[in-house]
Amino acid sequence: MEKRSSEIEILAISRDGEEKKRDAVIHEETVVVRIDRELHKFCCIPTDLEEMILGNLKSRGISVSLSTITKIADNEFKVDLPLVKRTINNPQKCQSHKNLTRKEVFNSVEMLNQHSFLFKKTGCAHVIGICGDGREIFVEDTSRHCAIDKAIGLAIRNGIDLSNGFLVASCRQTVSTIKKVIFCGIPIVISIAAPTSLAVKEADEYGITLIGFANSKRFNIYSHAWRIKI
Repeated sequence: MEKRSSEIEILAISRDGEEKKRDAVIHEETVVVRIDRELHKFCCIPTDLEEMILGNLKSRGISVSLSTITKIADNEFKVDLPLVKRTINNPQKCQSHKNLTRKEVFNSVEMLNQHSFLFKKTGCAHVIGICGDGREIFVEDTSRHCAIDKAIGLAIRNGIDLSNGFLVASCRQTVSTIKKVIFCGIPIVISIAAPTSLAVKEADEYGITLIGFANSKRFNIYSHAWRIKI
């Protein structure tokens, strides 16, 4: 079992005084990825790293397979560049006709809460889920970008059709997170947090249904509401 959190001694201060106690903190490490002469660094929980790299490349329009990603040392990887150069894609408008019912949106938020193990333990994790083909993959990480990358990579590894699925997230949606979704062809994004104006603009332009402030009772639809059956 990979190390995801550890306990340390802290000094807790309150209006009533101070107390020494044990507290759980997330285990975070630096991961290095070499692509030709470029060096990319990620600070994340050191789990599902090959899948994170796969998902990160896919979310930037670069299609590779896991076989092109090689571990060369602890938390250090390289990617076969010649293949990468041949498979760089441009973002395309989403043509998927995937749709969800209101109940399915509410259920996705409940699933997100059920898989928030590290967040409940440490208060220091983003939770991302990708659901499709009757399957669900949930990932937690200190970085929302790394969590999204890991979820995408795991979905690809498990053969989930991203164009017929949706992403559910605990984090705010910005233009950088929506761009990941666009490159992967994921048609629906559900977040329990808020979107930015650029995220809404990008989602609308590229045909992505963007939902924010989702909880067990309500949600807001910011773009392409036709995919949600009210």
